[in-house]
Amino acid sequence: MKYRIYIAAACILSISANAQTFKGKTINTFGEPLPYANVCLLNCADSSFIQGVVTNDKGEFVINSELKEAILKVSLIGYQTIYKKSTDGDVGSIRMVEDTTMLGEVTVKGTRPATQLKNDALVTHVQGSSLAHSGNARDVLGKTPGVIKSNDGIEVLGKGTPLIYINGRLMRNQAELDQLTSDKIKDVEVVTTPGAKYDASVNAVIRIKTLKPIGEGFSMDSRTQMGLTHYLYGKEELNFNYRLHGLDIFGMVGYDRNKYRQQNISQQYTYAPSNLLYQMTDAKRYAKSNMLAGKLGLNYVFNENHSVGILYDFSYLPSKMRNNSFTALEIDKILNNELSTESEEKTHNRRHLVSGYYSGKMGKWGIALNMDALWNNADTHQDVAEKATSLENRTISTQNDINNKLYAAKAVATYPVWKGQLTFGTEWSFFHRTDEYESGVEYIKDFHSKIKETNGTGFAEIRQTLGKLYVSAGLRYEYVVSNFFENGVKMDEQSREYHHLFPSAMLSMPIGHVRARLSYSRKITRPAFSQLSSNVQYIDKYTYQSGNPNLLPSIRDYVEFMANYKWLTFMANYAHVKDYMMSVYTQYGETPEIALIRKQNIDGYSEVSGMVNVSPSFGKYHPSLMVAVRQQFLTIKYRGENLKLNKPMGILRFNNAYNLPLDAWLNADFSWRTSGNAENMYIGNTWQCDLGLYKAFAHDKWSIKLQCEDLLNTAKSTMTLKNDIREMSLRKFLDTRKFSITITYKINATHSKYKGTGAGEDVKNRL
Repeated sequence: MKYRIYIAAACILSISANAQTFKGKTINTFGEPLPYANVCLLNCADSSFIQGVVTNDKGEFVINSELKEAILKVSLIGYQTIYKKSTDGDVGSIRMVEDTTMLGEVTVKGTRPATQLKNDALVTHVQGSSLAHSGNARDVLGKTPGVIKSNDGIEVLGKGTPLIYINGRLMRNQAELDQLTSDKIKDVEVVTTPGAKYDASVNAVIRIKTLKPIGEGFSMDSRTQMGLTHYLYGKEELNFNYRLHGLDIFGMVGYDRNKYRQQNISQQYTYAPSNLLYQMTDAKRYAKSNMLAGKLGLNYVFNENHSVGILYDFSYLPSKMRNNSFTALEIDKILNNELSTESEEKTHNRRHLVSGYYSGKMGKWGIALNMDALWNNADTHQDVAEKATSLENRTISTQNDINNKLYAAKAVATYPVWKGQLTFGTEWSFFHRTDEYESGVEYIKDFHSKIKETNGTGFAEIRQTLGKLYVSAGLRYEYVVSNFFENGVKMDEQSREYHHLFPSAMLSMPIGHVRARLSYSRKITRPAFSQLSSNVQYIDKYTYQSGNPNLLPSIRDYVEFMANYKWLTFMANYAHVKDYMMSVYTQYGETPEIALIRKQNIDGYSEVSGMVNVSPSFGKYHPSLMVAVRQQFLTIKYRGENLKLNKPMGILRFNNAYNLPLDAWLNADFSWRTSGNAENMYIGNTWQCDLGLYKAFAHDKWSIKLQCEDLLNTAKSTMTLKNDIREMSLRKFLDTRKFSITITYKINATHSKYKGTGAGEDVKNRL
């Protein structure tokens, strides 16, 4: 019996000794990982199949086998199949070359879930899904779980406006979402708990990954859009790229002509100690703008370990706005004055950005350097004419000139530690702003201010994958020195120095077939530079607007739970807010009927939000339903008493995509937001229906999209604001119903390989 045991043990040891581990990594011609490639192990003697695996998200694979040597067959749709013989197990990086003759004929269809929870992000797959026929990136984001699209832009539920990256490059212009067509997008990753490497003011991040470019040479795509609200509007964009080996020269030129009208009807009650004041204002606005924008960049990939690039981005936005308003003032229900106002405002906004980067790998070290220089200036001239029945008539001309300069740099290093990666780095920015405001009248103060601000940051974050458990923890330190000058004199009260620590942590693991994640983060919202200005701007005889140099930053602590199972996604979020910056109406000077609009810090409050999203598929029909709710727990002082503003606000979004004959796509979307409280406002309910029809021709070389937004013209905006001794209700009427046609044409379309991520993002956003 003992001999049998010895023989069995010897056989096992012999097999173990002869076993081999074959491992490697698949990359493209630019050194980027290629996930989901098929790797087959073949016998050297007869090429018979032994076993196979699929590469992970990093392009890595490991195969354990009894063979000492074997042939590796590596294949991936769109790339040439590679055969590689291995005798020592570690084959290193396998560089795969695009198969341009094959890709144009292949259509990939999969059954993987549309949305999956992966480590730090909620990933929505666009390629091969109905989302690929939505139109552009803005349309895709509007259908992504947890993301809300509105006329004001893109918002992540419970987190506000996100930073958006496209292939690792920070998106600096919202127009880029319109320029990127949906069929070029691979995945959309929504990060609701950004780690320490992101600025502490960033509450959410959206990362858009596009499909890998094919081929070399010159490529171009153009997009033309014509639309009708009450007025005609149009956009024209041209993107080009020249690629030769590792060199990329790319650019964009765009022109946007827009014209709109708006009507605001407001009623304001002021409960003064001795009087009741009532103001009714009917204001109409007519505006038009012509934006010219462009960019030119150079990118060079030396090899899989080193790449550099530089980008110049500019925009010029002249605009003109005309306002007509009528205001009636009653004191104790007796008409006191009627005021008619006509004003014209002309603005010229210019922006120049130079951005450069280096991305590399030295041994096990990963290094990323980014440097930005930004110049922005705007001049606004306003002429106002007022006619009153019981007060003197006024004619006012104001001039406001603002100049901003920003220089920023960011360095990030990564190093593998145990079963994960350590990331650490630093970021610095230097900002200079001048604000000149002149009115020429004694009742509006002229103002000359200057802000000099220095930001310094250090951060570290570690991520570990322990079996099925994913853990990350990070810490960010931010140091800010801001000096404020008024008429050449430093104002010590308004000058600030901040030291803040921002921790973050995340735990992700499967519970049965459900992927679950729990996270915590601390974030900050700093005042925009215009909100710190003490100059008082004239709106009309009864309304002024000003910044507040005494504003403090607002701190938020978030705790979030998220879970995902197949096509079902759930999210719950809790936030506690300290020193929140809220818009308030206060008395200006000694006259109670004149209101001053400004930001003001309030005591802390809490809010909760939740979301459920289901996105199944039924053959050619692809519905997606999102139900969300948000509730704040805020108490303010109103007319000397505590007022609770806790009514929850619900959101319902039902998107429907249907694949018609001839491979056309019909989209019918419905959205509804219930009434509820936000800050010190009660916001009324609103709903709308959108229709879209998309068709591509000539193997996707060109496409056409017909779109109608707010088909039934129901998207109205109403709100009531309460503060101190004032209550104001507002109804906005906009031309929300839009008809548009968009034509996109592509010639050998590719994408730039620019990998810069930018620096000084918090300061840029505050501009």
